[in-house]
Amino acid sequence: MSDAPAPIGSRIAAALWRTPWLYGWMVACAALVPILSFRKQSELMGCYLPASHRVLEAQALPGPEWWVYPPAFTTPVLPLAMLPVPLARVLWCVMLVTSAVLAVRAIWNALMLDARFRAAVQVPWKFFLFGGLLALSSAGHTIVPLGYQAHDVVVFMLVALGAWCSACAAVGHGQIARCERRAGVTFGLAASFKVMPVLFLPVLAAQRRWRACVAMAITGVVVAIGFDLVAWMFTGQTHFIAWLHLAAGGSDLTASGGGRWHPWNPLNQSGTGILTRLMVPTPTDRGLDYECMLVAVGDGGRRIVLAVWILAMTSTLLWFCWGTARRIATRVSASCESASLWAIASVGATACTYVLIAPHSSNYHFAPVAIAAAAMLGWMLTRGLDAWMVICIGVMILIELIPGRDVIGGRLADIKLAYGSVGICAFMAMLGALRVMVRASRPFA
Repeated sequence: MSDAPAPIGSRIAAALWRTPWLYGWMVACAALVPILSFRKQSELMGCYLPASHRVLEAQALPGPEWWVYPPAFTTPVLPLAMLPVPLARVLWCVMLVTSAVLAVRAIWNALMLDARFRAAVQVPWKFFLFGGLLALSSAGHTIVPLGYQAHDVVVFMLVALGAWCSACAAVGHGQIARCERRAGVTFGLAASFKVMPVLFLPVLAAQRRWRACVAMAITGVVVAIGFDLVAWMFTGQTHFIAWLHLAAGGSDLTASGGGRWHPWNPLNQSGTGILTRLMVPTPTDRGLDYECMLVAVGDGGRRIVLAVWILAMTSTLLWFCWGTARRIATRVSASCESASLWAIASVGATACTYVLIAPHSSNYHFAPVAIAAAAMLGWMLTRGLDAWMVICIGVMILIELIPGRDVIGGRLADIKLAYGSVGICAFMAMLGALRVMVRASRPFA
């Protein structure tokens, strides 16, 4: 028997197979960090670093940037505020790219808990078909916040980790109680950095996942109190109570933008923003030379329309979560079609709903749409085509292929965004995820 070493190509392939995510992260950082680090438009420079400096200098939040984020959102940026700006920008972009890679890995690991999916992706054409369709339907929603250097990619990572932990608990993988608590902690951290994921709290209650519900609530309280306590010890300034007053003044869900954004703003891709633009005249100063309004509705009527929209979205989500969760109790999860796909879809549907009912959801808040898209593609790859899911994924891909994202700019982009192109993608993703929840929770055939 020959002891000759294996060819170099075989050794490289074996190494890549053992640690694909590590090499994927290295390639992503090498390709994206130099491009992203010094973009002119940067949330790091326009919001996060100024806010962090205010925290370190014992000044009140918010400052002139006037962004209504929970004070804890400055936590990952505070160490960067002590570094030279060029180095801080590079490290921040490394952190964002790392978050995106970890989010994709969490979604993949959650899908791999489904036995049929594990078997399917071993077939090369199915693997590449899944990856290609997922990229076409949702990669753009992650690229945009990366381009803006927005912390929404970190929130996306936390929500995706919550989906993975939820799937582990649903299939009884590992210690169920620990997985549930981890899911609650990740959702709690996401809500501590951005308010919108707080919708996971009533969803967990509707699903009767009490461990996750309690863990999420405790995490939110601990982060809020802990941040204020540390800030008070080192600077003598607290922030959370002032932020609550500020947030309360902009929390009117029936007024698009919460009273803090112009009601006609194409970058507002929430359902409330889209509906508002369809009911008010297009401002002439936008330079569109195009009227996007479909029907003029007065202020009182618009409030009723938006209230009905919010009530319909949240009640639909909670109803599906409550109804399907009864069949996904851990003790009987083996008798349903796919507990893991149900868990992934429920997280994706919740994420899509919270961006659609918020007063203002910028187009770079929509990265979690990928979770819902992955659930739909995972189902169809393993259990056959579903007409409703095909329509949802098809519409999402079609919208993404039509040119006119805001990164291009110009009149076409504004018109496309004014009609809610990104919001429509999230709406279709939510409907598709609800469909997966229903089918995945049915008795195993």
